Amino acid sequence: MKKKDSSIKEFIRYLIVGFSNTGINWAVNILLTELTPLGNPSVKLGATIAVIIAWIVSTIFFAFWAYKLFVFRSKSMVPGILWKEFVGFTSARLLTLGVEMAITLLFCDVLGFDESISINLSRVTDSSVNEFLAFNLRERYFVKLFACVVVTILNYVFSKLIIFKKGQKLSREAEADLDEGESKA
Repeated sequence: MKKKDSSIKEFIRYLIVGFSNTGINWAVNILLTELTPLGNPSVKLGATIAVIIAWIVSTIFFAFWAYKLFVFRSKSMVPGILWKEFVGFTSARLLTLGVEMAITLLFCDVLGFDESISINLSRVTDSSVNEFLAFNLRERYFVKLFACVVVTILNYVFSKLIIFKKGQKLSREAEADLDEGESKA
């Protein structure tokens, strides 16, 4: 029963960090799209470049540490273990960045899903139409949402089954070796 509770808590922590990481990624992506020339559909590969920059900010500066320390509780700061976890994490994230870029490139740059969509919600009463909500969304945000779902699943599998599981085992062994070495000294 304890293991099940631990797994549920870990999954909740994964969701919290995942939503935070996704929020950072989306915020950077939207800022780049709305406030720089990268948002102009005439800029070749603009959507893809925005994805790369958003990935660097959210993954390198936030996600690694949040997943390592808060989600998977891999506390070791032994340089060799830390380096292996960082390289494994970054490599897996580069792979999923490639997946996100491929999805973005295919849908936005090749198939042209980069126009604005007008969304108007209205209510019809007695043959009159009352518009109560109207806004525009870029098609690229729907593409990003689809890519986000695919990437989230892949990232969880890599982190849970490969990166931090091995890191936790190595961490305990290395810390035991360090404790053993200190007690001999």
